[in-house]
Formats: sequence, C-alpha cells, structure tokens
Amino acid sequence: MIGGLAVRNNLLCVTWAAGRGHVFLYDLDAQERMSSWTTPVGSSGYSDAGGVAIDDRFRLFVADPSNGCIRRYNAFGQHLGDVGLPQPRSGDRGRDKLGVLDRPHAVACHRDRLWVVMGERPRRRGVQCFDVHGKSLQALAARGEPGAEWAAPRGVWCDDAGLLVADTLRGTLQVFRVDGTFVQERELPGQGGSRPGALVRTADGAMVVVDHGGPEPRLVALAADGSEAALGALAETCRDPHALALDRNGGLLVLDRGGERVVRWDPGKQQTQVLVDLAEHDGDPPGGEDGSDRK
Repeated sequence: MIGGLAVRNNLLCVTWAAGRGHVFLYDLDAQERMSSWTTPVGSSGYSDAGGVAIDDRFRLFVADPSNGCIRRYNAFGQHLGDVGLPQPRSGDRGRDKLGVLDRPHAVACHRDRLWVVMGERPRRRGVQCFDVHGKSLQALAARGEPGAEWAAPRGVWCDDAGLLVADTLRGTLQVFRVDGTFVQERELPGQGGSRPGALVRTADGAMVVVDHGGPEPRLVALAADGSEAALGALAETCRDPHALALDRNGGLLVLDRGGERVVRWDPGKQQTQVLVDLAEHDGDPPGGEDGSDRK
C-alpha cells in the first residue's frame, strides 16, 4: 500500500491505494471528512494514489505511479486533467526525457511550481518541474552536475527556504535553492544503509525524514546545524510511518501504520493526537461507483 499526506489551511488530504487510488479530504477545523473519491484507472485496470500536494488555490496534485502521471483535482474532487507526457510503449531511453513521468512517487507544490520525483532506477531526469497547469519547465540536475543521475528519489519538499530531495537509493538528502541551484548533500545519522523517503522542513530549519533503511521505517530529525534532533513521544507513538506534512500551526502530521492513521505532533507541548483513522472506512470509500462521497 502506498499513500500521501498534504495540508493547506484547514484542508487535510490523505491518499492511499488498494487496487484503486483513494483520496480523502478532511476539514481540520470541523474535524470531519468532507469528501472522498477514487482515481481513474489506466489500461491495466488499476490506479495508485501516492504523494499529494495542495496549492494555494486548493488544487490537489496526486501522484499515480502505475499510470505515470500526476492527477489534478479541485477541492470538490473534479478531475482537472493530468500532468506528464505519455511513456513510450517500449525501450527505456524514452522514459528519461523531459516531461515524461516514469512511476512518479512524490510531489511538492510551491507558488506556481510543481516538483515531481520519480523512477525505480537511476535517471538523469528523476526530478522534474512543471507549472500548476501541467507545462513541463525543467529537470533538476542531481548534485547540480549536468548529466548526473538520481537514484530513485522518493521524497520532495519545497518552501521559501528552498528544495529538498530524498535521493533514496543513494541514501542522502540533496538541498537546493528555490531556483534549482545546488547547495549541499546531507546524510542521515546512523550506521549507514539509509533509505530516505518522505520529508519536511520545519519552521526552525530542521528536517524530519522517514527512513526505510532498517527492518522497519523510522522517523529521523536533523537540526538546522546538521545534528540529530529528538522527536520525543512522536517516535514512540508512530509505527510504520509513511508520509509527512506540516499544518498552519507548526504541527507535524505523520501518516503511519502503513497508511491507515494520521497522527499530529505538537513540538511545543510534546504531545501527540490521532486526527484520522482510515481503518474505520474498511478500505472502501462510501458513495457511488466512482467512490465519490461529496457533501
């Protein structure tokens, strides 16, 4: 099962996949579910819902790895079209071209730009940039080196401070400015073998990362100075973390239990709270044949 997490003001989006990609929207202020739907299937008869981002106009961008695209929706669940050029029927070279999304896993939105990370193998264009309407703009050079390859990145984050990419198979975090200028490459603390995935940068400059390198996924925090930071009760509460997001009050949200639960951590009070338990839905969004449950 794959899934994602995103927050914009009071709107929380949770995605996961089980044969079909599922999208759930929640109103954090009212503490209730607003709507849900399933993503369109491709030629295989399946769809995914992986990483998700919400822009400042409350448009949703949902990664669908199995169909090689980013699905675009408005806040009412209306499908606005897809981002990404069609993949070639055969051959691998055509999958590493500008605009082509070969198994996109995560997406980040900042102002009018959309950043997508993708791939199951090394690719030069494993991190690509689009505008919010789907126009392909550029590919990000790994470590700022033209021709360098990304190693199947699984996490991306963008804010005013810059762009973060989890270069997963290489086991490092690559840091860029908003304009794409490379800044540095950082490693996670530990004995090696890290496999960073989802990540966020908090208001104080710290990075929180889901590391899949051990027997079980774990949460790791790096302070702005590069030292390991403590996560207190959050690390003890969350099991099998998968996706991360930040809310407007500085709370850290974690999609854990393999995509079944959303936990919020208040770093100031050092307290955790369960916001959503997707297991209550028994894996099937209510509503019509399209899975809609719009109010």
